[in-house]
Parts: sequence; structure tokens; C-alpha cells
Amino acid sequence: MVDDTPIADLFRDLGMPPHHENCDGYGWANVDDENGHMGAIRCMGCAGENVAAGVLALIPVRFRKPIELLPAVAEWVKRGNQAEGLFLCGNVGTGKTHQAYWAMAAWCFRTLTTPASARVSETYGEQRRIPPSVKFIRATTLFDELRPSNQNTRQPVVDSQGARLLILDDLGAEKPSEFTCEKLYEIVDQRYADAKPMIVTSNVPPRALSDQVGERVASRFAEYCEVVPVTGPDRRKSA
Repeated sequence: MVDDTPIADLFRDLGMPPHHENCDGYGWANVDDENGHMGAIRCMGCAGENVAAGVLALIPVRFRKPIELLPAVAEWVKRGNQAEGLFLCGNVGTGKTHQAYWAMAAWCFRTLTTPASARVSETYGEQRRIPPSVKFIRATTLFDELRPSNQNTRQPVVDSQGARLLILDDLGAEKPSEFTCEKLYEIVDQRYADAKPMIVTSNVPPRALSDQVGERVASRFAEYCEVVPVTGPDRRKSA
């Protein structure tokens, strides 16, 4: 376990930016422009610390061990806000979820996106719900939230559509109902239309998912996502 590892060491290889030499300790640095006038700029080191804290809150202890991203995953991260779908496909125990967590972390540092929960903002007396900036959720958990028996199935859809980055883990582990398939399509189709980044992990490739999640969802994944095989032995058995 690496629960006590300092944040700076944990994310050293993910491009965590250094603090500005004139950082005031509150996220800003005083600088002089070419005319000698003093101004303030954002300290990227402070911004990086905020990202690191948010990322660490999302990654469970077992997945905090730093790993090397697969070359195709690293290239996806480099696209930053221009990245679209990434589909990590492989047998059980090959490390897909671990790759997904660290791809998420690297993408957050690349784009300086601080993971934050959904919240309600009030402007001039009007309340507005702001979706989470990053949403990492197991597919089975999402399907539970989308069941028609739940009082509010709309909110998980809106949050999943609106997040800057959505990670859907272990898709295909169970077959959802026709209703939840329709809701999943709403999520995937909206992110596809908006060209928003999304990471999916599954034991089967996109086209083979049609029996589990429907032809329309499988087709969107096949078109929208870069499929990256994650190979190797079952690490859990090796452990």
C-alpha cells in the first residue's frame, strides 16, 4: 500500500507543475510585467496541488501504486481536452482499472482539472446543480442508480453527461434492463455528440457488448472510442 506516500512523490511523473518562485501560498504569484507594473498570475504549483488532492480522493488505496501508462493511453492523455473515447479491453485481472485510474490522474494534471463532486450553486436566488468535474463509477453501480424504481433516475444521467471526464469501469459485468440500456445510451450519445472524453473498461471489445448494452451503445463505443488492449496474466492470481 502507498497510503502514506507524499503527494508530490506519488504524482511526480504525471507532470505535477512546480510552484512559482514568488508564490504567495494562496494560489497566486506576484510578477512584474515588461513595463515594471506589478500583477498577479496563477501559481501552477498550487493548482497542481489542488488537482492532486482531488485525484487522491478518487483513487482507492489499492490502486494508488504508480504505474506506467500503456503507450496508446499516454498518447490519449496528451490530447487533453481534445481527447475523446478510450476503451480499455482485456481479460479479468490484467490491470484495466488500474490503468483507468492513472489515465484519469494524468488527464487531470494535463488539463488542470480538479476532481470535484456535484454541487448546487445559487446565483441571484436561483439554484443550479453543477455536475461533478470528474466521475469515476462502476457500471453496475451506475445501473443501480438508473433503475426505474429509484426516485430520481434523471440526475445520474445529467451528471454523467455533464462531467468533464467520465470513467465507466467494468462494463459488461452484468446485463442491464431495457430501461437502463436506454439511459446508458442517453449518456453515451450525449458525450459522443459533445466530443467529451470518456474512459471505459471492459472484458470484451465494443462490438461484442451489443448483447449486454444494446446495439446503439456498442456502435457508439466502436465509433467514438480508441480501443486499447490490456494484456497479460491475471495479476490477482499471481498475487
